[in-house]
Amino acid sequence: MTRVAEIAEWAAGLGVGDIPNDVLARGRDQRRSVLASMAASTRDGAARRVLTAVEGWAHDGPVALLGTERRVSVDDALYGGAALSMALDFDDYVCFGHTGHSGVLVPLVLAAETGASATEQLVAQTVANEVEARLGGACLVGPLNGQLWSFIHVAGAALAAGRLLGLDSSRMAHALAIALYQAPRATVPGFMAPDSKLLTAAEPTVAGLRAARLAAAGVTGPLDTLEHPEGFLAAFADAPLPGMLGGLGEGWATRTLCVKPYPGCAYLDTTVDALLELGPPSAVDVDQIVVEASLLTYEMDRMSRPYASVSATAVPTPVTINFSVPWNVAVTLVAGELSPRQVSDDWLAANADQLRSVASRVRLDHDWALTRQAAEAFASLIPFGRVAGESGLRRLGTSVRRRRGGGAGDLRGLQRMFWPPPDLTTMRSRRPFWDPSSIDAFAMTFPARVRVVATDGSERVVECARPRGGAGHTVEGREPVSRAKLAAYGPWLWGDEGTESLAKAIDADEDDLWR
Repeated sequence: MTRVAEIAEWAAGLGVGDIPNDVLARGRDQRRSVLASMAASTRDGAARRVLTAVEGWAHDGPVALLGTERRVSVDDALYGGAALSMALDFDDYVCFGHTGHSGVLVPLVLAAETGASATEQLVAQTVANEVEARLGGACLVGPLNGQLWSFIHVAGAALAAGRLLGLDSSRMAHALAIALYQAPRATVPGFMAPDSKLLTAAEPTVAGLRAARLAAAGVTGPLDTLEHPEGFLAAFADAPLPGMLGGLGEGWATRTLCVKPYPGCAYLDTTVDALLELGPPSAVDVDQIVVEASLLTYEMDRMSRPYASVSATAVPTPVTINFSVPWNVAVTLVAGELSPRQVSDDWLAANADQLRSVASRVRLDHDWALTRQAAEAFASLIPFGRVAGESGLRRLGTSVRRRRGGGAGDLRGLQRMFWPPPDLTTMRSRRPFWDPSSIDAFAMTFPARVRVVATDGSERVVECARPRGGAGHTVEGREPVSRAKLAAYGPWLWGDEGTESLAKAIDADEDDLWR
């Protein structure tokens, strides 16, 4: 049996009774998060332009095109919805992918056509989350990561749609194979600045739905695409990790769900958490802000600099600031918060001069000790011995050299990565991927230390390791952040009463949430 067939057999046979209650609860958190992000994006200029285009090509149908007065086809409503959920980078994510754009939306929208119950929708959503995370993990050593793993959506959408269309395991396998045959590959320039970023999940999600419809009609796909030397993994990973495709039904990726409390890349969240813990201080009282962070945050910011330069004259946009530490620090200090209210063309333009002044006083430093802290947290999910064994040290090293951007070339402080000595037993571990106990204990970790120097010379420092809304956050985890997010931004689309009704419907597992 091929890997595609194995995945499809699990996806077709999964029942709600097979899914732990806490995993289903995370699915509800994810629904709140995705719906809230869509509502928050309905005022975004780029989102309005995409919706205008969809209205232009769409045919009348049974499903609301959220953010408009139109009712359109399932495919068109899904396209518009996925663009809304992507617009402000105000989504949620699991360990190896931002799965909610497709995992939540395909079951919710397609249910309008199939009449699927809320239970079946949650099962389909879980299938999408689990398989998408595994595809991202299998391509971990490669040219893409995070939202740029857009190919996960075509696979998750195909399987979620296959569930609601009633495909058996054989046709489900072909749905997945068709989806992976010409899976999308996003590119950095189209993601970091222009409106095209909003299409990152929309295009592959609709393609995945069509793959399921094709398979339902008997169309076949390459069932060996995950093993073939010229198949999917060879195209999307420098050093594939096929072991990441296993563990379905044993280690639940959905348990690693994190809900973003702020619009923007997840690697920014702990920096903003720290600033808010400091007050945040008023921008006029700040002389300098030094952010020390792990390699993840440092490299994210480095990638953003050509598109969100503080020294340039261009006004930042809701897309260009999503990955910039200086701009997001500036927004937080000027506004006293970082929310969809600030991540808008009008607000950013109106405050551009003050924002640029504050952003110019922000310095980002890479801290090897914080990189080690992040690496140790992820080692529970990515045992180095297993990664090296599957990918091969030679291919692993080649990939690292190829992708090295130069931003972390400064080796000062490198000793803090290795002293005190790490647990070499853990580093050499060859335990299987998706080890259930490791997933259960996982805490999302993007450490940041924020040092604020006031104009009077005083200095205050706060360090945050786990983001609010993140897996393992012991004070404010996924559920409270998802509820607050929907309560705050749902009224932008559904009004106060409509949002309250929607929140109750999610809790009660009502069948019709697409309103």
